[in-house]
Amino acid sequence: MALAGVALETLTGAFSSELSWAATEVRMQQESIFDAGKVKINYLDYGSSSDEPMIMLHGGAWCWQEYLTLIPSLSQKRHVYALDLRGNGRSGWTPEHYRLKDFKDDNVEFVRRLNAPTVLAGHSVGGVIALMVAEQCPEKVKALIIEDSPVSLDNYKRIIESGRDMFGIWLELKRSAKSELELSLALADKFKNYPGVTSTWIMFFARCLWLLDPTFFNALLYDFDGFIQGYDCKTILAKIKCPILFIRGEKELGAVMTDDEISWLKQNFSNVSCAQINGVGHLLHLQDQGQAPVLAEMMAFLGRIPK
Repeated sequence: MALAGVALETLTGAFSSELSWAATEVRMQQESIFDAGKVKINYLDYGSSSDEPMIMLHGGAWCWQEYLTLIPSLSQKRHVYALDLRGNGRSGWTPEHYRLKDFKDDNVEFVRRLNAPTVLAGHSVGGVIALMVAEQCPEKVKALIIEDSPVSLDNYKRIIESGRDMFGIWLELKRSAKSELELSLALADKFKNYPGVTSTWIMFFARCLWLLDPTFFNALLYDFDGFIQGYDCKTILAKIKCPILFIRGEKELGAVMTDDEISWLKQNFSNVSCAQINGVGHLLHLQDQGQAPVLAEMMAFLGRIPK
């Protein structure tokens, strides 16, 4: 889902020097490649090297550009690293290796190369990965922002089952298209009667889907137990002590977090705060009316994190 206009930079030197939280300010604005061992990960490096880091993990089948409209504001106080998950965007493909543990391992490697604890934000599956990373290396994660990620495994499985047909349509359109243009036109036709779907969204998603590894959904759809191995949110949250903000849209408009999950979080964890954004569903900041309130919740939360 990469948008045009940003040059791809490949790292040839030591990765640690690129990610250092330096005393001398350097303003970064480039895409780079990180070698995670089993795959090369594309990421945006944006902001001042003298600011504390913030990592952003997009939703499944998207790319780092889902945060494009939030990054300039967030980077006023944070050095933003927005990553493409393996198999997505400009990151490398690892056919049939798209389980939560695979994504977690890539991002643990990234986090451990930073020279300062980071704020870790994630949307949908990106939020699930963020929680798993924070559990594995809590000393490297200063705070978490989780946008509409399922908490219970039962809810996660229900979401996947309800979306199975939609994922199938996406993949069939991708297989049938001979170009990104053809794919964008096919998506526009398929979703022409869906309220809220704009030309901008179609172009964005067509780019994402065009770049996506076709095997990305296989584990999720056909080996769910293998896909979610290592994700027990109740156990994970009991181990995480840093501040956590959960953001959800309206359930009636497609938000996936349940009322029971929100209530459970509020009742059991003093380090957790929850915010609801009205007028939007699961897409949250990707919807026009969700962008400003989501950003406001993020900025307020970041302002409360101790230095």
